[in-house]
Amino acid sequence: MSRRYTIALAAAALIGAIVAGCTSGTVGFTPTPAPSSPPGAMSYQQIELLSRPAVKEAFEEFESHDKTNRSEPYKDPVLQSMIKSFALNFRSEKTAATLQAVLYPNVMKVDLSQNTTKAAYLGYETGGATGSKFGGRALDDDIIDISLGALFGNTLSALGLIPDDHKEAPCLTTDNIGYDKMNTSTFPYVQSPL
Repeated sequence: MSRRYTIALAAAALIGAIVAGCTSGTVGFTPTPAPSSPPGAMSYQQIELLSRPAVKEAFEEFESHDKTNRSEPYKDPVLQSMIKSFALNFRSEKTAATLQAVLYPNVMKVDLSQNTTKAAYLGYETGGATGSKFGGRALDDDIIDISLGALFGNTLSALGLIPDDHKEAPCLTTDNIGYDKMNTSTFPYVQSPL
C-alpha cells in the first residue's frame, strides 16, 4: 500500500469520525428519540445551561451545577435562592433581591418589539440602562465584567435601579482580561485574546 494512499485513507477515516460526531447532536444537547414523533425524529435533552456566564460559577457550589444544567430555566431548584443567599453575605437586602430579580432565570431575554440593531447584555432586565432595551448579548459585551460589576460593584445603583448600599468590593468587579473589541467581518468575528 502506498504511503499517499495510507495517508488519504487515514484522513478520510478522521473526517468520517468528525462528521459522525458532529451530526450526532447539537452542542449542549444529547439527542434522544422523541416518544410520540415519527420515526427518525429527535428531541433534545438539555445538558448545559449557561446563558449568563459567571452567574452559576459565582453563586452556586460546584456540586449543584449538574442539577442546574439539567433543569428548566424557570424551574431551577438551586440558582434562584443561591443568588440571594450568597449576595446577602456582603450586600444589602435590596441589592441581593435586585440581583436575584435581574439574574434569574439564567436565560437571554430579548424584546423583539424594539426597533434597534444593537443588543445589550441585561438591557431587557434593566430597561435599556446597559445600552438598549432589546436585551440579548452583543458580540462586544464584556459579560463577565458586567456580571461581576453587578455583584461586587455599583452597577445596579449606577443604573438607577436601587440606592447604593456602599458595600462594593472594587477589586472583584473585573476579570482583568483585555478585549480590544476590534471584531472582524469573518467567522469567528472576534480577535484572539490579548
